[in-house]
Amino acid sequence: MKLEPNLWFDEVVKTYHRISPYIHHTQLVSCPNLNEELDGRYLFKPESLQITGSFKVRGALSAISRLSTKELKRGVIAYSSGNHAQGVAHAAKVFNTPATVVMPKDAPARKIANAKALGAEVVFYDRRTESREDMSREIAKEKNLVLINPYDALETIYGQGTAAYEVIHDANNPKLDNAIICAGGGGLTAGSCISIKHINPSCNVFTAEPDEWNDHQLSFKKNERVAMDTNRGGLCDGLLTPTPGEIPFAINTHFGVQGLSASDQSVCNAMKFAFDRLNLKLEPSGAVALACLLENKEKFKGTRTLVMLSGGNVDKKTFADCLAQANL
Repeated sequence: MKLEPNLWFDEVVKTYHRISPYIHHTQLVSCPNLNEELDGRYLFKPESLQITGSFKVRGALSAISRLSTKELKRGVIAYSSGNHAQGVAHAAKVFNTPATVVMPKDAPARKIANAKALGAEVVFYDRRTESREDMSREIAKEKNLVLINPYDALETIYGQGTAAYEVIHDANNPKLDNAIICAGGGGLTAGSCISIKHINPSCNVFTAEPDEWNDHQLSFKKNERVAMDTNRGGLCDGLLTPTPGEIPFAINTHFGVQGLSASDQSVCNAMKFAFDRLNLKLEPSGAVALACLLENKEKFKGTRTLVMLSGGNVDKKTFADCLAQANL
């Protein structure tokens, strides 16, 4: 893969202007008590307040907006645990093209219902015994649909990068010491790196993952993509991608990204922290970056750090159970 950081950034800017009419410009929030406690400045980007409830709609709009008239007539297909599915369904509606989404049978009911409500046809698979990628490719071939990759495609990554592009324009002081970004396939981290590193080359960027699904953290240590055991579930349903995407990993490695991970207990604590102190309702996957900050307070003490709160699509029972388990 040819590394072209300046070209990538130009594409992020173009993408932002293309998709901005169809998204929320989510405003940064902060927690004065946390700033005082850690003697720093901690900026939270609440993509939980985004249209469809997560950052994923940015990448979906970016990819679908690039399709030709002929491709739009064919329709699109995507595979997703839920947030990319909703993003693609919304983007397909914006650009008037039919959408099919391949989702795991055990995806949260709210995410399934939202994808259907947005007009997508939902096809289910078993994440333990079936390959969502293979199934999607087969359906795409059979029905002549265009596959919208959730993270392993530059056109998607450019869209994800618009979240961090907003940050560097919204912050009174755009200089950041650190950025903590949740990672499933790694597209949001890659897009964030493109935007942030253009302005702050010395900023340290970290992926945030659940302890038991820390494929990025392990991959960075080995300098090669590591695959996880897929025969198990996890609290953070949106981050159960078994290995980093090829393109995101190349970009993230180029920018020197490091890996962090957090326990499920810390994720529950982060969800309660966000609800009580930021007035934000996060899904487990959307709270992992905050969990990594709270687990590593000394590491980030006295710094100016961005934390991506990537999604808020959580059903009432899961949210209540996580808050009840929190021990803040």
